[in-house]
Amino acid sequence: MSAKETVEARKPTRVTSEEVAELAGVSRSAVSRTFTPGASVSAKTRDKVLSAASQLGYRPNALARSLIIRRTQLVGLVMAEWENPFYTDILRQFSERFQREGYQLLLMTSVTEADVDDAMRRLLQYQVDGLLVVSARPSPALARECAASNTPMVLMNRHSPDGMESSVTCDNAQVGRDIVQLLLQRRYRRLAIVRGDARVLVGVQRTSAMIEEMAGADNAKVVADVTGCLGYQAGRQAIADLWRSPDPPDAVVCSSDPTALGVLDGARLDLGIRVPDELAVIGLGDIPEASWASYRLSTVHLPVDEMIDLAANDLLKRLADDSIEPRHWVANARIVTRESIRSAPT
Repeated sequence: MSAKETVEARKPTRVTSEEVAELAGVSRSAVSRTFTPGASVSAKTRDKVLSAASQLGYRPNALARSLIIRRTQLVGLVMAEWENPFYTDILRQFSERFQREGYQLLLMTSVTEADVDDAMRRLLQYQVDGLLVVSARPSPALARECAASNTPMVLMNRHSPDGMESSVTCDNAQVGRDIVQLLLQRRYRRLAIVRGDARVLVGVQRTSAMIEEMAGADNAKVVADVTGCLGYQAGRQAIADLWRSPDPPDAVVCSSDPTALGVLDGARLDLGIRVPDELAVIGLGDIPEASWASYRLSTVHLPVDEMIDLAANDLLKRLADDSIEPRHWVANARIVTRESIRSAPT
């Protein structure tokens, strides 16, 4: 026997569904239904098929099934801003939800919004049935491509201005107004805004609302609007720069909790600023670390669970019925006050 023939002889033979059906004494369609999530099959038949499959070492071929049903049962997920801890919980919840519905998530990470189109194009090469995009947004051209190919998409924490994708956001303008009213009530008058990408619409909406609200108050103003600042180290440096400015703030509002934690440590440890007497700090996200005893950070609690449910339900419905039009969903955020801001005046 030649070396080639020896290798060929050693190759394992792939067990087919027909062999499983024959051993189990059922039809081939019963085998298919047994391995299709949500399909109707009796408990007795399922047990017979699983027993036969175990004996033969059978594994269903998901790729072959996708060719038959013309669906891959894959959902592409693009996520940015990985420095924020609550994004790992978003990934877990999305993964668990779609697995229960018979789908698998295919994850692509995006460092910045500029990388989003590249990540999405890679996902589309896998013929994903739908797309979830978290804290990022594709270009209008790519959104049109997805709409033309009937690939439904949902944006989470970003708004779709053209309506080609569904989107789930909070009322960011109202969040901005609520923050300013809280600061004014607690006797703060000089606000510094510290945020990441200046082009992100949700940040623009929140910032515009804060600036407008401050302008309408007596003896109050926005002393700084710092952009391109995201993460713990950036926040720690930001407060050092702000405190050295000619008109330092008495309140800092950050676009993420990690940035706000950096501001807090920079203020207390590096500069000896008395928080909250001399400086208030407010974050966004309400990550677990925000409630730790060493921080006790006031922040905006994002209704992540509700936003995930809205996004998942929308995408699943549109996967089942492509006649459903994209929609914009709004969840309600709330401010959590802790020791990084003064108590309410009596």
